[in-house]
Amino acid sequence: MYSKKIGYFFLLLLISIALVGCSDDKDNTAGEDIAGGELNFAYHVQPVTLDPQFTTADATRDISHHIFESLLTFNTSLEIQPMLAESYDVSEDRKEITFNLRKGIKFHNGKEMTAEDVVASLERWHKLSSQARTYLDGTEYEIKDDYTVVAHLQESTILDLFIYADMTQFAAIMPKEIIEKADVESVDEYIGTGPYELVEWKQDQYIHLAKFADYQSRNEPADGLAGEKKALLDDIFFHIVTDPSIRVAGLQSGLYDIASDIPPDSAQVLMKDDNIKHAIDSSAFTTMVFNKKAGVFSDQKIRQAANAAINVEDMLIAAYVDEEFYLKDHALSKKEQTGWYTNEGSDVYNTYDPELAKKLLKEAGYNGEEVVILTSREYTNYYNMSVVVKEQLEAAGMNVKLAVTDWSTVLEARQDENRFDIFFTAFTIRPIPIQYLFMNSEWFGWTDSDEIKRIVDEILYADSLEEAQKFSGELHKAFWDYLPILKPGNNTMITSMSEDVDGYQFISNPILWNVSLKK
Repeated sequence: MYSKKIGYFFLLLLISIALVGCSDDKDNTAGEDIAGGELNFAYHVQPVTLDPQFTTADATRDISHHIFESLLTFNTSLEIQPMLAESYDVSEDRKEITFNLRKGIKFHNGKEMTAEDVVASLERWHKLSSQARTYLDGTEYEIKDDYTVVAHLQESTILDLFIYADMTQFAAIMPKEIIEKADVESVDEYIGTGPYELVEWKQDQYIHLAKFADYQSRNEPADGLAGEKKALLDDIFFHIVTDPSIRVAGLQSGLYDIASDIPPDSAQVLMKDDNIKHAIDSSAFTTMVFNKKAGVFSDQKIRQAANAAINVEDMLIAAYVDEEFYLKDHALSKKEQTGWYTNEGSDVYNTYDPELAKKLLKEAGYNGEEVVILTSREYTNYYNMSVVVKEQLEAAGMNVKLAVTDWSTVLEARQDENRFDIFFTAFTIRPIPIQYLFMNSEWFGWTDSDEIKRIVDEILYADSLEEAQKFSGELHKAFWDYLPILKPGNNTMITSMSEDVDGYQFISNPILWNVSLKK
């Protein structure tokens, strides 16, 4: 057996993931631990559910991380750390993972968490998570005793522990009875073990969380999603404020303590206000996802025509206003990820050749079929990009329609290949590029490339990190040839807040435990 202290070798990769803390304290925690008070967070989109097993949506993840926890999680260096597991061990052949559960952990309904709850949660998560279905297929769980669960894997890859610790559509542990009622539908009771519990969700108005009095924190120093969690605030209100101008005005007036998804032009104004500070996360990229299962973009040549028709710089300027808020880059990794970063594909990135686009459309036999772009004004950057894409595809001769809806409808419609041709979403930069959902044939967009599948397998089953990284160039070349998505570049997410907010951190999502208010 080898212990969690060794971990998987790929997590030794030096990864530049933005963690922005806005505390004045050197250790970026909540200073003197000022307890109490109510924090009002102007959040930019209405989540469709708070069930983190059910969806990959950022809105669900951002809020539900305060309610639910998983067995494993990540620190700021993307090293796997135990959370609800006291510890874990992996067998020599890596086909058995033993999770030793923490004792005395209470759910928000007062019930103690045991192995039965963990197995019920993991088995449901397997049905819902495309990553779990793909990479942990055939895994069976054994209850050794009330506080020990063994995962028996059919085969092992370099991704196994990462998937258990994943931050999006994460393996949240819930009471067994809640799981059994929901099965593969979204749960109707949001009962977790996290530092905050749900009090009320008033649709389109607010989500009210309150301090969970019986929360049992880990003792290790707080580090990203890992370590100590202190519920210093009595109450958190996530106000659903889809209009960015209202979020900004509310922050300036003191109505809100924090506001998310601040448009870059507004950020430039707010940066002149000494009473407001900012967290800027630069570890994501917005993507234009092609429907490759049905419609015109099931034809690879038409996807290549779209790539030639679009000027990515126009997209980025429309979304982020100024180059200080974006980075033109073709790669699926950051430059700091030296083992994975490659120049392959850079010759195809931002081709912007309208005449080539028209030529490719003619060769593909495009005949004016309607192209539906799903978009929502609730994500300003997505909407602004979609307007530019519509104009540039039309200039190349395509018949384009913007389907503008609320974000919940976008999430619903993208599940049906007959309701869209393009939608926009964003991805946090991953430790290993095969982890992106758009590489998965089951995820919306439905990537189906034999070449990509071959390279993914080479990376998955490589004998070492160095061997796996040798395939990065091939992966990027296949990616830009097949075009499962169009990546315009890397972008920033700006969260602004009052100077009274202490201890705020961001790692993939906002972290409000260990946060206090000076006032």
